[in-house]
Amino acid sequence: MPTWLVHGFRWPRPLIRIHIILQNLDDAASEWVMAPATASALSENFHSLYPEMMANLPSLRFIEQYDPNDLTSKSQPFAYVCDQVHEVQLGVDVDEVRGKGVASDTWGAVVDLRDKIAPGAKVAWFVVVNGDVERWAPAPVGILEGSSNGSQLSPVSGGSSVAREEVDDDSDQTKRQSKGFKKWFGSTRAKRSKR
Repeated sequence: MPTWLVHGFRWPRPLIRIHIILQNLDDAASEWVMAPATASALSENFHSLYPEMMANLPSLRFIEQYDPNDLTSKSQPFAYVCDQVHEVQLGVDVDEVRGKGVASDTWGAVVDLRDKIAPGAKVAWFVVVNGDVERWAPAPVGILEGSSNGSQLSPVSGGSSVAREEVDDDSDQTKRQSKGFKKWFGSTRAKRSKR
C-alpha cells in the first residue's frame, strides 16, 4: 500500500467539484484527482489561472487517500494538493525529510493557491495512505459495450433472474407509459382533425 509524506493542504471534495464545474474541465473527475487525465486538466487549469503561483510550484501534485475495504464511500472527503511528495519506506526518518524544509517562494505559492481554492485549509505535512493507486474498476458491461441482446445484463453471466425481472418490469412500464402518451396525443389529434 503506497504511503506518502506530503506537504500541502487538504482540498475539500465539494470545492473540487465546484472548481471542475465552474472551470468546465471535461476531462477531470472530482472523485479521483490522481487520475492522469484529471491531474493534467487541473494542472493546466491552475497554470492558466495562476501563472505566477504555478511558476513557484513546479512539482505540484494531487494525491488521494483511499481505502479499498471501505465499501460505504467512493472517495474521501478531501484530496491533497502538494508541493512535496515523498514515498515512505520502512524505517524512514520523518525528521530528515521534513528537515529539508520548503523554500520560502514555494511555501508562499502554496499558501496563495490554498487561499484561492481551499480558503482556511491548513498548510502542513500529512501522511497519506492509498490502498489502490490505480482505482481498479471492472470494465463496463451492457448497452455501452454492445451486449448481444441489447439488455443491460452481462453477456457472460446473463445476470440473475431478479435482475432480468427488474429489466423486464422497467421495459413493460416504459411501454405502458408510451402507450398512454400515444393515446393522449392521438386523441388530441383526432379531436383537432374533426373540427
